[in-house]
Amino acid sequence: MQKLGVSTSLLSASDIFPALERGAIDATEFSMPRIDARLGFHKIAKYNYFPGWHQPATLFELLVNKDVWEDLDEKAQNQIRVACLATITTNYAEGEATNYAAMVDNVENNGVTIKQWSPEIIAAFQSAWDEVAKELAADDPFFQEVWADLQEYRKGYKTWQKIYLPRN
Repeated sequence: MQKLGVSTSLLSASDIFPALERGAIDATEFSMPRIDARLGFHKIAKYNYFPGWHQPATLFELLVNKDVWEDLDEKAQNQIRVACLATITTNYAEGEATNYAAMVDNVENNGVTIKQWSPEIIAAFQSAWDEVAKELAADDPFFQEVWADLQEYRKGYKTWQKIYLPRN
């Protein structure tokens, strides 16, 4: 967003609502519609823009010290893997199944207007991100490796997306 001239502020979750309320910030990107609704953002933010082009899904992570992980036996490691997989799967499914209801409720009961970014704005977001990714890749070999891998995956995924998940 800074590449586009936006002044950004990194705030903790508990500071976002009061910052919006006081006018210290003009907008926020925080979570998905059902979480935003639960936090009451509709009380102070009457416009909701989509798509969340930069975050197609909410994912979680569990970080474990490598030495601690290696000290766990295989059974414990597998239990953690399965628990993490179940958590990710459940949260992803719940989000997909419930976000639309929060959006409808926001519009019908909370006076929120849903807007869509124009193709030109999406293109500007993409262009700015491409610049950032190029800069990060130039400065960080690991980022470069991961970014190249992701680009290869996306190229391959388009085969599936075009045939099985076409967009209207």
